[in-house]
Amino acid sequence: MFFHSFEAMARKSDSAKAKGRTTLTRDDVIAATQRLLDRAGADALSMRILARELGVSVSTLYWHVRDKRELLKLMIDDSLSAVRVPTDGDWKERLGEFLRQGRSVLRARPVLIGLIWGSGWELGPQTLRVTNDVVGLIAESGVPEHEVADAYFMVVAFLFGFVAMETLSPDTPGFAVSIDTVDTTVPHLARYRPAADLAGMERRFERGIARIVSSLSRPPDAAVKARSPATRKPRANRPPRPATTSGRRRR
Repeated sequence: MFFHSFEAMARKSDSAKAKGRTTLTRDDVIAATQRLLDRAGADALSMRILARELGVSVSTLYWHVRDKRELLKLMIDDSLSAVRVPTDGDWKERLGEFLRQGRSVLRARPVLIGLIWGSGWELGPQTLRVTNDVVGLIAESGVPEHEVADAYFMVVAFLFGFVAMETLSPDTPGFAVSIDTVDTTVPHLARYRPAADLAGMERRFERGIARIVSSLSRPPDAAVKARSPATRKPRANRPPRPATTSGRRRR
């Protein structure tokens, strides 16, 4: 079986050379996938459309990838291969550096956010490496072991959510103040005017990192337990109902 497959691949390669074409590689397929996703989004990706993008038949793609799921896994892995979680220095600075790297990669290719989150744990080795290193870094911060997973989700939610917001609403100005409504309907929006302006988003991202680092530096156990149903104070006993009168039948 392997020998026949190897022979077929060799014949295909020779045929391509004879026609003056460069043999298609897996890297070519991944690069074309990235271009297509950047241009048209995840919904536009199919093996047929990708084959058309590369100028090859669909069957040619299946020489390089098993199916669309594997293709996306390879593409995500390639996109995240440059991300490195620092290993030296204070954990706070290292976490901040990872978040800045992650933001840079995701801003360049926002479609990754939905693809990564929707892939479950079916991830390639580079993506698993990054994820594992981030979890280890959070554990190093000193949060209790049973809260490491919670803290990891908080960090990822901040990163993914922030990038999604700034890429979906680039340079959105602040809330427009209306003299007629400022004091009656939305006074807080009129006063603080939240915006997604480019300069402001840089500042907000850094402040978000500082908030996350601060939250990981202090244990939240007491606050969380105070809000859990198991530790809520029992409701005060209701006053007894008044006794029924002799002239009314009790139901």
